[in-house]
Parts: sequence; structure tokens; C-alpha cells
Amino acid sequence: MKYKLLTGDNIDGLGWTLSDRLKSMGLTAIRCSNCLSALEAGCAKHEPDALVFFVTTVRDELYDFVGRMVGKYPNMRIFVLSYVKSYGLRRRLEDLGVTDYFLMPDLLSEICRYIFIDLQPADEQQLTLDIMHYLERKGVTRVNSGFVCMCTAMKVCVLKPEALTTMTLRLYPCIAYKLGMTPESVEQTLRRFGKYIAEQGVRFERHKGSYPVNNANMISLALDEFTEMFDQYE
Repeated sequence: MKYKLLTGDNIDGLGWTLSDRLKSMGLTAIRCSNCLSALEAGCAKHEPDALVFFVTTVRDELYDFVGRMVGKYPNMRIFVLSYVKSYGLRRRLEDLGVTDYFLMPDLLSEICRYIFIDLQPADEQQLTLDIMHYLERKGVTRVNSGFVCMCTAMKVCVLKPEALTTMTLRLYPCIAYKLGMTPESVEQTLRRFGKYIAEQGVRFERHKGSYPVNNANMISLALDEFTEMFDQYE
């Protein structure tokens, strides 16, 4: 299942940049005007898994809008990026049911990280965050198209170790379902990812041979290092 987001834009075009960053993380991001009426119409049309929009001023219409969205779409996550420094605003929006509140200017990379994590099943969120930390410490950036694919592959194998032994029948189809891809495109994306990280000088301590390594070895080597770093997943 590929998550779908509706993203509002602000006057500086930052929403468009945020949308592109979210797309690079394997999410479907639909662009929309940031005015409340357009956002509401967009939610009705697309029924997204999450709504991301900017707040630049405080008015009663804002609270009415958030209240309606929470009532109409109880399973939709709502992320607010606010330029208004007001604890009262934050508290009221959180009481209404927004998922997360970011005070701008905040780093887009961190906003995207937390949006991505919040969209994961509750029992997988910490595991996903730990895998992302591991990959980033290896020197892999989230803007690479294979980052989320590799993150998902590792997560699946931690939860279902047998998937690594039957990649074509189990692992690739499972990743494909989660990311809205085909098993063939998953295999190709991971192969390109392996080539990319090899070119960037990323190495695995237990591998002394040539690079890039094949998908099975890349995932297995990464899992060995990951479980050493986070022994609770052994």
C-alpha cells in the first residue's frame, strides 16, 4: 500500500519542495493550493492518507476547518507547518486532533522523516526509525530513490527473517505491496541502490570482496550490522 498525501503550498513555493521530498521517499504527494477551501475540496476528491498544510495566520476558520477534517476523515493524518509562534495555537490544534505540529522554519528533511514515520503502522514506527538512522550513519541519504526500498526490505526481513531466503516469492512481492511497486521494479531499484552506495564508497565490515554486491548479500550484510547496532532486533 503506497501512502497518498495532499500537500498545500505557501507563498514561497516551499510546499512544492516538500512535496518533491516526500515523493523521493516513496510517497504519493498531490499538490494543492494552501487555501482552506482548496484543501477541503482536495480531501474530498482524493481522500488522502495524510494532509500537510501551512499556517501563516490565526483565524476561527482554521479551527473550524481542522475540526471538520478530523470529523470527516478520522483515519487521515494531519500535519501542520506553522509560521505562527503560539503555544495556544499548537495546543488547540492538537486538542482538535492534528497528528503533528511543526514550527517553521524547520528542516524539511526532518519534517519528511517524521511524516514518513507517522504513516507507518504503530508497531513498526520505532523499527523504521532505527533502520533509517542506521542507513544514514552509513552515509546513505534519504533523497536517493532506493533508500525507502532498502529500508522496507530490511524491515520486512527483521519481522519475517524467512523472507530473505525466498526473495522472488516473498520479499520482493511484500515490498512491492507496501510501496505500490511491482516485484520487478523492487528488484531493479535495490540493484541500482547497491550500485549507488558502492559508488559512494559505502562498505560493509564483513564483506571483503568486490562491490557492488547482489541484493541478497547487500540486505544480509546490512541486517548483520543493523542488529549489532540495535541488539533488540536480533
